Amino acid sequence: MTTEAVLEPDVALLDRAMTGIAPPTARRTARLLLVDSEAIVRFGLRQLVAPDPELAVVGEAASPRDALVVADRCPPDLVILDVDLGRGDSAGVDLARMLLERHRGARILVLTGNRDREVMMRTVRLGVHGYLRKGAETADILRAIHALLRGESVFDSRPRGAEASVDVVRDDDRPAVRQLGGAMLTDRENQVLRLLAVGMSNREIGARLLISEATVKFHVRNLRDKLEVRRRTEIVYTATRQGIV
Repeated sequence: MTTEAVLEPDVALLDRAMTGIAPPTARRTARLLLVDSEAIVRFGLRQLVAPDPELAVVGEAASPRDALVVADRCPPDLVILDVDLGRGDSAGVDLARMLLERHRGARILVLTGNRDREVMMRTVRLGVHGYLRKGAETADILRAIHALLRGESVFDSRPRGAEASVDVVRDDDRPAVRQLGGAMLTDRENQVLRLLAVGMSNREIGARLLISEATVKFHVRNLRDKLEVRRRTEIVYTATRQGIV
């Protein structure tokens, strides 16, 4: 009985060696930095992630200066950042830029109540990895955190609500999209891309363009192929990063 108990771990290790399977290793806890001018928001985010053993808040900040000090002292894996830091959106956007420059390994999730589409575009073009509104469900925020830590992107493309789509197809001030991922877009794909960018569903796009939902799905699939992405949300994210929507 005693001999078997002693030999059992050695047999397990031998099996792993023969099969090439490495012994399990503990997953490292991801370090989070919370940047928001409102203490109640930071408290809520801390409470949200507290039960998750894979996440740990290592610092909080209410201003760009404090955020940089904390990030330099304890480099984060993920920064949750509101671009509105009490000094207009420019302070938050500039902070996102500096964090991206100084901490290239960090992922940045913008979580904001700002509904200005131009602010969203500016931050995404800087290179932030996610953008959500503060009205998002807590479960969606948690999913976004884990998605970003896996190397994915999360992009809420509806900062101003459905009303933003009223004239999007007929926006003559917006430069025409000629090329996406090295491939030419058709006029219809261009229109579908713009409506995707304001958060419309396939059904809503079909109704707006007077085409069937199946036809919309066809165009969305073509956009995915041309941009070489797998998910619908990545179409908008990547196109925004390239400055073409």
